[in-house]
Amino acid sequence: MPNVVFKDEPLEMEFNQKGYVKVPFLNEEEIEYLKKMFFDTIAESGGPKTSGDVDFDTNSLITYDFTFIDKNTDYKRKVFKIITEAFQNKTNHYLNNYRPIIANFIRKQQDGGEVPMHQNWAFVDEEKYTSVSVWVPLVDSNEENGTLQMVDGSHKRFGKYRGPMIPWELRNLKEEIVSKHLTPMNVKAGECVVLDDSIVHYSNVNKTPGLRLAIQLILVPQEAGTIHYHLDREKDKTKIQVLETDLDFYMDFHPWLKPTGKKELRTVRYIEQSLTYKDFLKGLAASRFDEKKQKAPAPLFNDPETQCHFEKDGYVKINLLNESEVKDLKEYYLSLKHDHIGQYGFHISLENKNADYVKGVFTKLFSVFVPKLDKVLTNYKTFTASYVIKEAGLQNIVPPHQDWSFIDEDQYCSATVWVPLMDVNKNNGALGVIKGSHKLFNYQRQSPSPQAKTVLSPHAFTLFPYVEVIEMKAGEALIFDNRTIHASPPNISGITRIGAGIGITQKDAQLLHYYQVPGKEEIVNVYSVDETFFPKYNNSVLSDLYNKGQSPSELKLLHSFKKNIPHIPDSEMKALVESLDGVKFNDSLVKELAELYNYNPDGTPKKRESIESKKETQKINTNENVVNETIYAKNSYKDPRTFFEKYTPSNIIAEIKYRLGKN
Repeated sequence: MPNVVFKDEPLEMEFNQKGYVKVPFLNEEEIEYLKKMFFDTIAESGGPKTSGDVDFDTNSLITYDFTFIDKNTDYKRKVFKIITEAFQNKTNHYLNNYRPIIANFIRKQQDGGEVPMHQNWAFVDEEKYTSVSVWVPLVDSNEENGTLQMVDGSHKRFGKYRGPMIPWELRNLKEEIVSKHLTPMNVKAGECVVLDDSIVHYSNVNKTPGLRLAIQLILVPQEAGTIHYHLDREKDKTKIQVLETDLDFYMDFHPWLKPTGKKELRTVRYIEQSLTYKDFLKGLAASRFDEKKQKAPAPLFNDPETQCHFEKDGYVKINLLNESEVKDLKEYYLSLKHDHIGQYGFHISLENKNADYVKGVFTKLFSVFVPKLDKVLTNYKTFTASYVIKEAGLQNIVPPHQDWSFIDEDQYCSATVWVPLMDVNKNNGALGVIKGSHKLFNYQRQSPSPQAKTVLSPHAFTLFPYVEVIEMKAGEALIFDNRTIHASPPNISGITRIGAGIGITQKDAQLLHYYQVPGKEEIVNVYSVDETFFPKYNNSVLSDLYNKGQSPSELKLLHSFKKNIPHIPDSEMKALVESLDGVKFNDSLVKELAELYNYNPDGTPKKRESIESKKETQKINTNENVVNETIYAKNSYKDPRTFFEKYTPSNIIAEIKYRLGKN
């Protein structure tokens, strides 16, 4: 990661998460002084430099005024002095050792001033440093008068090399991004937005009769050398020149002229790109380009081809246990006394409250699994074990999710070895996965559930149609990355489905536990743990602690961090998943599940066959989010949503309660 930007740690955390922060900045007296300075000096302006001055062919039309492209260098220097002197104490208060390089008065006249969606140019090597713009409106700023609007979390993810002659990779996506992704900065006069210069942002026209006046000051770390990326398309359109710059460069610079007299530090290879909207969504979810590049985790599999499939798809299926081993594990499970089985129908032995019970399961599963895995895996260790059970019934559907984070996933990989102890298919709750989904998100998943929300929390049933159910024979193993999105349909076979699973990771990986802090849901504590943690701290124990406002205090706390989980609308989540190779909408699964839960695939309910009375119908329809059938009968409106968009978890719970009550 690059330099620390803010002196205040919470501001630094927020800035790293969103790419900007809002802070108090100027008082009324300071605002009025800067307004006066603008009007007192504007007569000295030489007007903007344009592409027409140098006969440069461009479609860019600048409809706002800002000092940086003024023809009068003396005027630019005067504005720079006015703004830097007025801002110095303020920026020193917030920023960690920064110096200014560019200062702008920015004004928008009525019915003009749209600033196209863009990223600011790169002024430093952004793999090492972060430059910022301090943006301060001198009048209240809102969407009506063309305020700044941000794409949250887009910083350091696009346009690594940015300059006036370099085609921007998001240039063809204005409509999609502006309509779906912008957060407007509605701020009072004198408030400040500090933004990473690499964040994607935009501002609309000023629709008010007044002048929208603002100040921008661009600053870089004191220790960072400033640079300029230049692409000479006539000379070589595959190489970007990295030029050394200084303060005079920005005072004299003409954006449509090739810089002269500047030292070339190096060249970088360049291939022009124009990203699609799906590329953009992937980029938002990907790692930042300034994050430390880690070596690929050590392989888990002996066979390179199997390892390759695991890394590509997020899972592999292999033969593991023989018939006698399957029988042994099944008989052991049936011999146990279970005290943890609730009404939901899906349960794991790890939730049992008897420590000897849990310890016995660990010992038994490890004794059978490990000798077989030793022939398949390399330099690995096991850390958790459990029977995974689905009783018969509709109530045991498991929506798409990812497992907890168990290690530092930038350095290592954890996985589950899941083995059914009977043949499994879509009728008895076989496991299903979304192929390649382990590559979609780079967020730690914390406990407990359901209190700790993840990026997938709002999308469980949005994602179900993209799940591929994996049919398996008893004793086969599905080994999947814990980041892989997985789910399972209900067990409608009438027979309990018994499976077993263990957790694995690289032998030298430090086991970790990520725990959401009670009362401070945005903060996650990271604990160092070992194999003894998992039998003791199951989700129920952690959930009880959380509800009491407590944390597992006996554990070693390594550090805490602020969650960085973006909100992703349903349509974008679908587009993101559909961009994965080999993933498609599972129409047959949607139809079958809709039929099971008495719904049509378009989200409309089917007529219940066994309703005994109108009174009972009315009672059913009062359940939260259950669609009133009478309304559908009388209204010609057809809900365009699919079964999975309409059939939310609360719908399913209501349906389950109804069906259980009838049986």
